Amino acid sequence: MTILKFIFVFLFVVSCSAVQESGRVRETLSPKPKQETGKGQETIVPKLKQETVKAQKTIPPLKPTQESSREEETLDIKSEVDLFLSTQDPDVENQVLKRLQSSKVQHETVKSILRARAKKIPGPVGLQTNLRITHNGKDYPYALFLPKSSDESIPLVVVLHGLGGSGANTIPAWVERLKRKVAVLCPTYPMGAWWAQPAEEMVLSLIDQIRENYNIDSDRVFLAGLSNGAIGAYMIGMFYPDRFAGLIPIAGSITPQYMHFLVNLRNTPVYMIQGAHDPIFPIELSRRIHKILSDMKYPVHYREHGEKGLAHGGHFLPESEVPAMVEWIGKQKRQRNPDVVRMTREGNHLGAIHWVRLIEGKNLALLELPGPESPNPVKRDGKIATLFASRKGPNQFEVMGQNIVKYDLYFNSETVDFDKPVTITTQKIQIQGNNLIPGEKKTSYQQKVEKDLAVLLYGYKNFRDPNRLYDGKVSILLESTIV
Repeated sequence: MTILKFIFVFLFVVSCSAVQESGRVRETLSPKPKQETGKGQETIVPKLKQETVKAQKTIPPLKPTQESSREEETLDIKSEVDLFLSTQDPDVENQVLKRLQSSKVQHETVKSILRARAKKIPGPVGLQTNLRITHNGKDYPYALFLPKSSDESIPLVVVLHGLGGSGANTIPAWVERLKRKVAVLCPTYPMGAWWAQPAEEMVLSLIDQIRENYNIDSDRVFLAGLSNGAIGAYMIGMFYPDRFAGLIPIAGSITPQYMHFLVNLRNTPVYMIQGAHDPIFPIELSRRIHKILSDMKYPVHYREHGEKGLAHGGHFLPESEVPAMVEWIGKQKRQRNPDVVRMTREGNHLGAIHWVRLIEGKNLALLELPGPESPNPVKRDGKIATLFASRKGPNQFEVMGQNIVKYDLYFNSETVDFDKPVTITTQKIQIQGNNLIPGEKKTSYQQKVEKDLAVLLYGYKNFRDPNRLYDGKVSILLESTIV
């Protein structure tokens, strides 16, 4: 596929340098000295009081020369899990796994520990505008609001600012719009270039950090953005849709080149707000996105308003649109383990979506866009991989794909019966226009799936999500199978 230059983005960046939300005047806040820990990130909450879970360790048979009595040894499972999650040393990870496996530690025991980590002590409430995160050796400011302390986990709305904005001057209006009842996170990135890979990585890392440190419901995390921030909401949301309960792009869009990836939003609701008289982002783009999502019968809610602001025509969020948007947010919750997962992937984004992951594709394109911190990204013309996975019945899975070489399916006790064989079929497809042309369906796997603590622990270490825990996986490589 020939990679077109992202001309629209450049025009948007040039055009919307002074975009404000709802006509509110922004204040430039003077930076304050950051508070750092040894890792360069702010200290957010004290460490939780540790609880110890113990299990019997397997003892090798005694030699004849040893005393006949045995001394019982215990393994501090929680400490082992904490060590695994905190280390970056593969040798230490392997040693922990060996100790847990040799002690025959049960998956449910480890899961209970991982889920307990989510029960965080509520952090300092109110608005904080001078926070910073260190990612890849660079500091990025962000603003955070936490409502009054509660024993219940709370939703999190992440808002990406436009060009010329910042997290500090974006957050006050959103705190009030959301009636001070949910957590609001507003990161800052140069020029609001959220489509660039460094920005994407920083946003995801920051969300993980906030969920790790505060009592956030990982099934109710939303990604919103205005203008350039709307581009970011689409781009990050399309490539990582299973991390969000919903996307809220406002007064912004994406070009047709990236509309291929709307396929990924099969299970992620979208609430679009666009002005008919927006002079920055042509209304035709948002209408086209709405039609694509609607034709695929995806969960999309489209609001097109006819208002004109004093400074930027229809390029803003009217306060009249806020009540319905807030009501929609209150009704959404992320789907866990949906029966159908659809994805389109290019070479820079091969991560998992729910329980499916594309590991390798055939001659995939690299579509990274330039940004202030990555002005000359590596680009490559190539193909787009398509993968559709469906759970057809108890322990029955079907996969259809184009340009795929290797993929993984992840399983837990909610999706399969580990005591019975699992059947996976793979079918190559060709896409001609709007039609799918299926090839021969072949059985790629038909046996039991073994639980593996490595899958469970590495999965949690990657996503830091207590509601996304998998016990085992199967890797399918073309016509052969690797377990």
